[in-house]
Amino acid sequence: MIPYFELREIPIGGGLSVAAFGILVVTGVAVGVFFAQSRARALGVPEREINAVIAWALIPGFLASHLEVLLYQPGSIHGPWGLFAYWKGMSAFAGFFGAFLGLAIHFGRRRKTWLVEADILVQALVVGWVFGRLGCTLVHDHIGRPSDFLLAIRFPDGPRHDLGFYEFLYSAGVLVPVVFLLNRRRRLPGTTVCVISLLYALPRFFGDFLRHTDLPGPDLRYLGLTTAQYACVVLAGVGLVLAWRLRGRGALP
Repeated sequence: MIPYFELREIPIGGGLSVAAFGILVVTGVAVGVFFAQSRARALGVPEREINAVIAWALIPGFLASHLEVLLYQPGSIHGPWGLFAYWKGMSAFAGFFGAFLGLAIHFGRRRKTWLVEADILVQALVVGWVFGRLGCTLVHDHIGRPSDFLLAIRFPDGPRHDLGFYEFLYSAGVLVPVVFLLNRRRRLPGTTVCVISLLYALPRFFGDFLRHTDLPGPDLRYLGLTTAQYACVVLAGVGLVLAWRLRGRGALP
């Protein structure tokens, strides 16, 4: 098992400190933006266009990310301003929904397909995602059920699964290499969205069964499933539809 570790604050001198999770999230966003811009240049997407796409994804995505409190832990909202307390919880899938909505508005006004840009953004997301999940690992905000699994963390109250840690390992060890493998040659637009959607949705769906139910503030279940698991079903559906379309065009074996 993995010994317990934690890093919530990074001292910067003068009695001040910064949140480790926040620093890693900002780093992930910066690395992801840089990667997206670099990939756009390689594919001939104008810099002005990719920057606009990034903005239309990031801003609505960030604004929507805190909506997880409505579905996961609605009891944690105290007063109308509770919806804006971003430091008290953010949801990946709520952020994905916000980003999708922003991009749908942006490209809907232009009446233009956006699979090329979607591929770029998904790849950038994967690269930046590693930093975010490292932050989740350091602060342990996705604690799971008690377990004696080889990679379980020895928490003070006993060994448990740590889903943030598992996802960090999976993202760094599987998703990032797949991104670079896909980029070894040009592929039909939508290929990255298809592959990453399927590779992420399935492990995440089954991984959510490992979330704790014996500690305060467990994630709400709806018919036995978390909100994220329902989102995984939708995400897998997107991947399968794209796989069917790409296979019809001879892009997939």
